[in-house]
Amino acid sequence: MKNYILKYFPFYGLAVFFLCNIIAMYFYAGGSISDSESVGYDFFRNYLSQLGRTRGVNGENNLISFRFWSAGMATTGTLFIIYYMYLPTFFGIKKITILGSFFAIISSICFIMTGITPGDIILNLSYYNNPSLSINTIYMYEFHKFFANNIFYFAFPASIIYSYVIYNSNKIDKIYGSGYYLFSVIIFLYIFILMYGPNPFESESALIFQVTAQKIVAISWVMCTFILSLGIKNIIDAKG
Repeated sequence: MKNYILKYFPFYGLAVFFLCNIIAMYFYAGGSISDSESVGYDFFRNYLSQLGRTRGVNGENNLISFRFWSAGMATTGTLFIIYYMYLPTFFGIKKITILGSFFAIISSICFIMTGITPGDIILNLSYYNNPSLSINTIYMYEFHKFFANNIFYFAFPASIIYSYVIYNSNKIDKIYGSGYYLFSVIIFLYIFILMYGPNPFESESALIFQVTAQKIVAISWVMCTFILSLGIKNIIDAKG
């Protein structure tokens, strides 16, 4: 069971993530920060998270896109939680591998929560007419943004730690460690952009910059995870 999880769960997770995003993009109702009247998904002007809205930015029904994207995020996050629980057994169960998996699992939990907190939902608690409630309105966008950002905040230390583990392991080629170090740099740069980059609400060029940066880090994650998982699978297969 352990070898099966290490060999296949990352590929299942990446496949679900890729397919659900493609389907959600196809069905996305439309609208972006710079153009609320547009129709369909614009790869360089729409965030991935906008696929998880119940209505497009243009106000049209977006439930098909929402369901595929949310299901994909939840499934992918769950598969990677299980994968990272078992990954330390491949490199050797040590404090550093457990710590790396801890950060990766928290990041995966945030992955799930990002998918199930639609950014356009507003909960009106005054409906329950409870005077003890100090807050009458909850904006799901704040929760969505919190979880989405924390995917990267926790993925960064996880990637640094596992880069070190891979590079110092005699079980796998050091080239995989170098690849993960590069991924760590990309995550760091994206976190910097999130914190100090241009405001996407201020200009279309800022929006394109932010959305493109998000796509680059997502594609980098897919590529690095695929390559490392392929390396681990080949090693397990070679051992029979």
